[in-house]
Amino acid sequence: MSSTFGGLNIVSRSLYVQQAALDTVGHNIANANTDGYSRQRVNMVTMAPAGEVYGSRGLNQAGSGVSVGSITRARNAFTDRQLWKESSTLGYSQASSDALIRMEGVFNEPSDTGIQTVLNQFWSSWQTLSADASDSGARTAVAQQGVVLVNAIQHAAQQLTDTVENINTSIALDVSKVNQITSSILTLNQQIAFTEVGGNDHANDLRDSRDLLVDQLSKLVNISVQEDSAGNYNITSGSLSLVDATSYTKLDTVTTSDPTFGYPVTNVVSVASDGTTTSVDFTNGEIKALIDSRDSSSTGIFAYMTNLDKISQFLLQDFNDVHKAGYGTDNVNGRNFFGADSSTDYSTAPAGGWINALMVNPEITDTTGGLALIAAKTTFSLVSAVTAGTGNTGRAIVSATGTYTGGSTATAVTAKVDSSGTINYSIDGGTTWTTNPLIQGMTVNLDIKTLPTGTDTYDFTLSTGNNNASGDNAILLGNCLKTTASATLGGVSLNSFYTAMIGALGVQSQDAQRQNTNQQTVVDQLINLRASVSGVNMDEEMTDMIRFQKGYNAAARVLTAMDEMLDKLINGTGIVGR
Repeated sequence: MSSTFGGLNIVSRSLYVQQAALDTVGHNIANANTDGYSRQRVNMVTMAPAGEVYGSRGLNQAGSGVSVGSITRARNAFTDRQLWKESSTLGYSQASSDALIRMEGVFNEPSDTGIQTVLNQFWSSWQTLSADASDSGARTAVAQQGVVLVNAIQHAAQQLTDTVENINTSIALDVSKVNQITSSILTLNQQIAFTEVGGNDHANDLRDSRDLLVDQLSKLVNISVQEDSAGNYNITSGSLSLVDATSYTKLDTVTTSDPTFGYPVTNVVSVASDGTTTSVDFTNGEIKALIDSRDSSSTGIFAYMTNLDKISQFLLQDFNDVHKAGYGTDNVNGRNFFGADSSTDYSTAPAGGWINALMVNPEITDTTGGLALIAAKTTFSLVSAVTAGTGNTGRAIVSATGTYTGGSTATAVTAKVDSSGTINYSIDGGTTWTTNPLIQGMTVNLDIKTLPTGTDTYDFTLSTGNNNASGDNAILLGNCLKTTASATLGGVSLNSFYTAMIGALGVQSQDAQRQNTNQQTVVDQLINLRASVSGVNMDEEMTDMIRFQKGYNAAARVLTAMDEMLDKLINGTGIVGR
């Protein structure tokens, strides 16, 4: 049979349990907007029977009330693992999209200030020069537009290099975050294991804190999470153990120089207890995206630096080759338009790379006669006039073909027809005769007609006109920029190469943004799914508050009734015979 005062124990426990439930409701409401908080609930269990009650058919078990079985949090482990996996992909897509958007800003196409506009203006300057290559204003425009093109290419390369430095800084910061997170997770592992020893208690708030850290970690790197029997999280990234029950792996960064372009490159390593380091290769997450955005040969900064390098190589090799084949107004050829001087051979890569070597030949931009070096024509001055010399006027008809290299100074030629009818020429006044006179090292073929046979000699004057207005090589140089295919650029023209490069960048950026948008949708759905289980719903909490308040009030009324019963028993009985 139960104790006389057993009912008080039942009611008091009920009060304690209802109070605990109300306190938990208050805890939930207080943390409704706390990041990572999971709704908690009090699990009430029936106490084991504490006594027996006699009945008409024997003994009956008498209940002894209620107790708090546990206080647990509402959490779905499967949803958590899905979210951690997708968060890594989201971290990758966000960082990739941001990097490509920054690269689009570097080239700023299409715009009035992009490299495409500069290339078009450089091409237009050659077209203008081809119309009148003797125009000093057109020559000045060609030289200056060349400088503008060089500046645009090197400025873009410098901005890409600056972006690399920003990425290196971001990688170092993210590695520091990973170390802070894994160190904190290790501390929480130990606290949770200590709190839950024996398996009776539940470290709900500590577990929420740990899961929030895992949320943050999953965005930075790809992870796999396993929980052991003691409640510790064992977190790995590929084959690398980041944290377990007893330790965490410290990550660090090492900086080297890119072998091609020389800019600093920061990579991630793990540090063992003995201080040795091992290279780490993550497969997903923000850090992986940062590394790929810098180093990828198809979508990274390295790829677009390589393209700028090829453009610089094209200008120093292919464009220079066409320019060297032409002649300046001084009738000299073989000079570079781009490069450190007129004669440097750019058949092999220069020290420091093609981009660093790219410049307009300083001899061309020299204000003292530099414009004469611009090779706008393909040949020397042509013979423009052959006139009969003194004493022979009117006795011959003469035409001239070929190329004369003597400049604009008139040169005397003596001609005669020998007895066999062969025309002979002399440029030294008749001392030396030849059938093909050499004029300053070049042959001039004169077709002298209607000369009588015999030994008479006839003097003629060979002179040149000014053909510096010829812009036929300027046309070839313009074609080199717009239409001429180049093996350096993969069999396409410079214009097509750059257009394709910008088009690829635009498609890559658009695709990265699309993937980021889609991945954000996936993560948002998982967050909402987790919130539907773990989130605090104010309407539900208010309902629970009323329910537990009613329970508490009812238990209190039972306690009052029992108090009256015991008062009657104690103070109102046992007084017969007094």
